[in-house]
Amino acid sequence: MLVVILIGVLIFVNVIMAFSLGLAAKPHKNVILENTLPKEVLEKPEVKALTKKYRLRLWQIAGIFSLLNFTMFLTQYESFLMTLFWLLLLIPMGAFYGTEIFYIRQVAQLKAKKGWQLPVTPILVDTKLTQTKNRKMLGFKYLIPAFILSVVLALIMLKSQNDNAVILSISLVVGGLISAGLLYSVKRLPVSAPTNDESINRQYNDLTKHDWSVVAVGSAYGTLVALAMPFFASQLSGVWAQITVWLLLILVVGFSFLLVAYLISLRKKQDALLSQVTEFRYQGEDQYWRFGVYINESDHRLLLPDRIGLNMTMNLGRPMGKIFMGAIVLLVVGVLFATLIPIYLMDFTKDPFQAALKEDELVLKAPFAATSEVKLADIQQVTLVDKLKSPVERTSGYGGEDYSTGYYMVADKKATLYLDSRSLPFLKITTKNRDYYFTFKEEQKTKQLYQKLVTKLQSYSKA
Repeated sequence: MLVVILIGVLIFVNVIMAFSLGLAAKPHKNVILENTLPKEVLEKPEVKALTKKYRLRLWQIAGIFSLLNFTMFLTQYESFLMTLFWLLLLIPMGAFYGTEIFYIRQVAQLKAKKGWQLPVTPILVDTKLTQTKNRKMLGFKYLIPAFILSVVLALIMLKSQNDNAVILSISLVVGGLISAGLLYSVKRLPVSAPTNDESINRQYNDLTKHDWSVVAVGSAYGTLVALAMPFFASQLSGVWAQITVWLLLILVVGFSFLLVAYLISLRKKQDALLSQVTEFRYQGEDQYWRFGVYINESDHRLLLPDRIGLNMTMNLGRPMGKIFMGAIVLLVVGVLFATLIPIYLMDFTKDPFQAALKEDELVLKAPFAATSEVKLADIQQVTLVDKLKSPVERTSGYGGEDYSTGYYMVADKKATLYLDSRSLPFLKITTKNRDYYFTFKEEQKTKQLYQKLVTKLQSYSKA
């Protein structure tokens, strides 16, 4: 089942990458693949041939790697499976990005060869528009209800016995700050004068500011719902918990498609406005988009609209832009190693799961998982079981085909797992508020621990 899910995720990513990067080949503000062309050449056969070839290459990459994804069925070790997943995620991204850069330069070479250079126009300053640049955008007052609800929800989480209360509360705060930061960035965006028509420029700026502020505010409420539902699902039991989780997945996917559709609608409305004028003002910005991202040390803006019209991008020429990009790289590398190292340890070490029976407690450990110190006085029962009772829901930790570690809900009760699912039976330790499931890789060692623990508990109760 895990392999099927991973393959589905990879195919979905490939399709999204091919579709989203392909939009760069469709004219927007006279820009095709980061190159601004005269309006009269946008439909030239040479241009259309290049853009068609570019989109074809993207879908070829998506198709090839989608087929390669099925090699994941051939892996025997879970560590190899996850390594292959990361490779089939990152390598196609590099191929997509490299293809985009290649065709950006192809269009630039065609532009230079044909002499389609545009005269650089001076920046048009419209003081009236500058003074009222934010008149259509949503204000920060729209974030207040989301902020209040987030605070209330965070307090409820922290007072609960949920294993992920702290993480979810921090995520609420971070999500709210990101939404507020995005709204602030939209507010700070300078006015754009893509044409010589003041009326068109005003409509263009009002439209862009309004729609992007809607995205910023909507993301605040979307984050609130996305974090609230798993928390409340953990408080439910049985079929209602499963319904809540599935509803969350449907909402996340639906919100993602709605966001893309909304931004595509914004792009179409922008293009409709720009189609009303015959001239487009070119300010020589192509040189800053040579690698598909914006790099301009002399531009004070940190965030700005991308040239596709679907996103906000970061100026990597600014110090903060470099720091942010470096932080993303470090985060990806950190997640990669945090994902792979424990699985390699579980696959290729003799005793990845460890149990130490001490004088008055049992200590359970697993790679990159929280250590459990179970007081013998709290243990109500010790048994050997062949399977986990349904429903089994992971709240945090690792859950793969062979290994399960971390915090779970098992049969509607909190549980901590240290399991190799191929090694039966499992040792189940029952306490009032939580169950613990543990197994060594070797069946006999698990049974020996069970006998030692039973003997220890008998002597402990007599004492």
